[in-house]
Amino acid sequence: MPPPFSYDRYSSAEPSGRYRYRRMSSQQARLNDNQIRHVLSVMSQVDSVLSTIERLADSSDSPFAREASDLSAEERKAIQDLVAALRSRMTSVLATLGIPSARKDMSARWSIESALRVADVSFSDLGGRRLQGYGDLDPATADLVATLSVELRRITEEGIFMLRQRP
Repeated sequence: MPPPFSYDRYSSAEPSGRYRYRRMSSQQARLNDNQIRHVLSVMSQVDSVLSTIERLADSSDSPFAREASDLSAEERKAIQDLVAALRSRMTSVLATLGIPSARKDMSARWSIESALRVADVSFSDLGGRRLQGYGDLDPATADLVATLSVELRRITEEGIFMLRQRP
């Protein structure tokens, strides 16, 4: 059975102001640039959520995690399979819609370095004197917090330096 047909309006009008129509398969997607950007944005947002799900499923019991690692090995595997299936289907949806997959136009090295720089700035906000804005702070505690802040920044800067060394 042949696919059903619909009529698609061309984007430009004839001089009379009437739109021309052409016959096309309903199986073909016709999306404008804004619609394509929206679809890619949704896919990117969902991929970010899937990355969070992966992180939660593979929890390393960070002392700063809000979630307890309470999944069995079988559940972790099932979640990994689910995430893989969703990403695979998302890729095929893009292909079905005729949307090329998002290009990888940023370096992981650059993104990690940028994130480390954000961490460095955050650690600088720990400087002991900055805490005085939240209430009285004795000088010994201020010095201790400042020393710890410098230590955290040093480790962060080592990571930045390591990334800047090209193999």
